[in-house]
Amino acid sequence: MMGRFSFRLKVYVDYTKPHKNYAEQVQLLTDRGLEVSDRAVAVRALKRLGYYRLSAYTYPLRRPSEDGQGRAPEFVDGARLDDALTLCDFDDRLRATLLSGLQKLEVAMRAQVGYQLGKTHPFGHLDPKHLDTARCQKPPARRGPNDERDAHATWLDRYEQLRSESKNEDYVRHFILTYDGQIPVWVATEFMTFGCLTALYDLVSDRDAAAIARNVAVKNRDVVYGWLKALNVLRNHCAHNARIWNRKTIYPPKRPGTAFLPERLAHLSTADNNRVYFLAAICAHFLIELDPSTGWPRQFRETMRKFRPVHGMTAENTMGFPADWESLDIWRYQPE
Repeated sequence: MMGRFSFRLKVYVDYTKPHKNYAEQVQLLTDRGLEVSDRAVAVRALKRLGYYRLSAYTYPLRRPSEDGQGRAPEFVDGARLDDALTLCDFDDRLRATLLSGLQKLEVAMRAQVGYQLGKTHPFGHLDPKHLDTARCQKPPARRGPNDERDAHATWLDRYEQLRSESKNEDYVRHFILTYDGQIPVWVATEFMTFGCLTALYDLVSDRDAAAIARNVAVKNRDVVYGWLKALNVLRNHCAHNARIWNRKTIYPPKRPGTAFLPERLAHLSTADNNRVYFLAAICAHFLIELDPSTGWPRQFRETMRKFRPVHGMTAENTMGFPADWESLDIWRYQPE
C-alpha cells in the first residue's frame, strides 16, 4: 500500500508597501487607534528610533488577531504612544543593566577557564588529550552536510580566527614575536568571545569542568554549560541593542530540581525558564559566587523597581518574575 503524502505550498506575494515620510507614519499609527498627544514628539521618536524599532514597543498594545495568531493592526482602546515610549525607555535601562552584569561575568569566566585548564596544561585548549576526548570527538551542534570536523576541530577553527583578528593587540604580538605564537590558555581567553569560551568549557575534562562548576556552586557541568550558552545569547542581544524586556529565550536554560540548585536559586525550579528573569537570576548568582563584592544584584533590583505596568503587562506576565521577587535573598544580597 502506497503511503499518502501531503504537501502545503507556500504562496509568496510581492512587497508593494510604499515608503512613508515621518508625518505619514504618525498618521498611520493614529489611523490604527494609537493616541498621539503631540505629533512633534512622535516625529522626533520616529527619527530617533525608526518606525520598525518603535513597532517592537507598539506591537504589545495592538489587539489580538481574531485567529489568535499574533496581533491585528488596530490598537487596544486607550493605547498611547507614551506607553510605547515608556516601554522603550525602560528596555534601554534594563539592557544596560544586564549588559553590565554579563560583561563582568564574561571576564570572571575567562579567569575561571584560563586558571583551571591552565593547571592541567598551559596549551590544554589546543590538544584534545588535555580535554574530554569523547566531547571533543562528537559532531558540533551545527555543521554543513559535507563538514566532517568534530567539535574540537570546529572550535579550533573559531579560535584561530579570533587569534588572527587579535594579532595587532600588544599582548598577542608579544607572544607571536617571542614565543612563535604559542599562547597559553590563560592569555588566550582574553581574545575569546563569550561564545567561544562557553564552547571550550563544554570540551574540558570532567575534572576541570567540575572544579569550575563548584566555584559557581552548581553540581552539574551540563547545567552550567546550558546556562552560559543562554547567557551568551542574552549578552549578544544586549550588545546589539535588541529588544529585551519581553523576549523569549532562544536556548531556554535547564531548570533543574531543587536538589541540584543552590539555595538562592531554589525558586527557579518552578520559574519560567523562557523569560529574562530566569537568566538575570543566574547571572546574579554567578556574580555573587565569583565576586562576593558585587553590587550588581542591587543594581538590577533598582532598575526593575522603575518598571511600571502598561495595559496589564507586568514584570510577572511578560518577564517571568515571581510575585515576591524583591523579597528573595538573591536580590537582597549585601556585598562583602
